[in-house]
Amino acid sequence: MIRASLLVLAALTVALVVDQAVAGELVRFRAALPMPSVAERAAAEREGESTAWDERPALTGVLSVPLGTTGRVPAVVLLHGCAGITAWNRQWTRRLLAWGYAVLDVDSFGPRGRADVCDAVFSIAPATRALDAFGAKEFLSTHPRVDADRVAVLGMSHGGWAGLIAARASTARRLDAAPFRAVVTLYPWCDGDDPVASPTLILVGEHDDWTPAPRCAEQVARLDDNPEVILKVYPGAHHGFDFEGLDVVQAGHVIRHDTDAAADAVDSARRFLAAHLGHE
Repeated sequence: MIRASLLVLAALTVALVVDQAVAGELVRFRAALPMPSVAERAAAEREGESTAWDERPALTGVLSVPLGTTGRVPAVVLLHGCAGITAWNRQWTRRLLAWGYAVLDVDSFGPRGRADVCDAVFSIAPATRALDAFGAKEFLSTHPRVDADRVAVLGMSHGGWAGLIAARASTARRLDAAPFRAVVTLYPWCDGDDPVASPTLILVGEHDDWTPAPRCAEQVARLDDNPEVILKVYPGAHHGFDFEGLDVVQAGHVIRHDTDAAADAVDSARRFLAAHLGHE
């Protein structure tokens, strides 16, 4: 069954490659890294070493801008799951473009020599991918078609986990960066109790056996019911409930599309982004 699920995912990935419905430009940028402190810089200079800021990992992504628009538009950084870029990315890129957002679909794995991390989720850690998101945001801030003050993150599963880390006030502070205007996460692994700097929407299925909903409820409770953090749990839904056409078992976990949950999640994401990016 696991082999069958991987074959389905591979087929969906191929469909993503050959589908030309969404045109985009391959772009290159660097991940963010915390700025070295004054002491760290001084020590590096004494030793003749470069600082971490000079060694930011090189990444790639596909940047798509909505057709029929002019001037600067708000943008969404898209973070894939543990299986890498699949048809899920194309599905959400289509939606976001239709809503009027530019989309930077970040490939966190390919430039690092990995196809997926589903069996070793920390081999490219979610915290690392949160830095990828900030690097993408920095890149977008220089693009002539993007409104640098209106950039959000949308991530699923492993990418949603990274999105939650990107939302933390401590992450933006370490990078000396402005926080994202909004963060939308689909079935992320919830942990930590760090205060958030970005309004955050968490969408998860009641029967998710990979990233359990109770973990997210506990995390939101630890944040003292911060009104900037919204949790929606979909009754009867499993992991991947928004992934059209998928009903498999991967790594022992059920991944199953749920029409009702998907419809509400899409509408909730649309409304949340519109409210915080000031875009209808």
